[in-house]
Amino acid sequence: MKTKKALITGASKGIGKAIAISLVNSGYHVIGTSRHPDEITEKIAGSDYIQLDLLDEHSIADCLSKIGKVDILINNAGQSQIGAAEEIPIEQTNDLFQINLFGIIKLIQGLLPGMIQQGDGFIINIGSLAGTFAVPFQSSYAASKAALSRFTWSLRNEVMRYGVKVVLLEPHDINTTIQPQIFQPENSRYKNALSKMLAARAKQMANANSPEVVAERVVKILNKKNPRPFYSVGGRAPLLLFLKRLLPDKTVERLLRKNYDL
Repeated sequence: MKTKKALITGASKGIGKAIAISLVNSGYHVIGTSRHPDEITEKIAGSDYIQLDLLDEHSIADCLSKIGKVDILINNAGQSQIGAAEEIPIEQTNDLFQINLFGIIKLIQGLLPGMIQQGDGFIINIGSLAGTFAVPFQSSYAASKAALSRFTWSLRNEVMRYGVKVVLLEPHDINTTIQPQIFQPENSRYKNALSKMLAARAKQMANANSPEVVAERVVKILNKKNPRPFYSVGGRAPLLLFLKRLLPDKTVERLLRKNYDL
């Protein structure tokens, strides 16, 4: 059997790096992307690196032309924002959607024909539980991840007939070094509430799972013959999803505000 080639975006640190290590250890040929691959000081033995900036259409096109066909695409690279919806500049929201959604779609459109041609492929989109639970002061981030969720479910049903598996994986709190963009103007009407939210979030992240739990789940998903459309991982994800199915929306909303001290 040939060694399967996997492209992992955002593989220089955090969740992407953990996934890359797990896949290399599982025998995959890993190509990891980074905006600045030459600056990676701890490269993973057995993996290759390629430059990719999802904000740059030319970078995306160049990446696609260099890597050719892949068997597995793991869309992990992303960005987070925290701030009041009223106060985040629309240009920053546009950039967030370019990274978290439009750039991902561009990669999928470039790599999907090769998967369909060979009658086999696997796409895992790394979303966020914020796409299911709209966290206060993360409106743009939650919206981008919710959009990625719906895109993934729709795509799955379009391409399964061609042998391509598509899965959405939504992590809950994962403790990584990646920091969100924070918009907190000094004269903001939301200053006190946002400060409470940030303090509650910092406390939760300090006790959050490591990126390795996401990597372990990814490997398990790739080994499944008939994977489910959706998986969650980390933190209290299973409990939260159960409560969302069981409780009225207003109750879930109230619990969400309480969780962030609002």
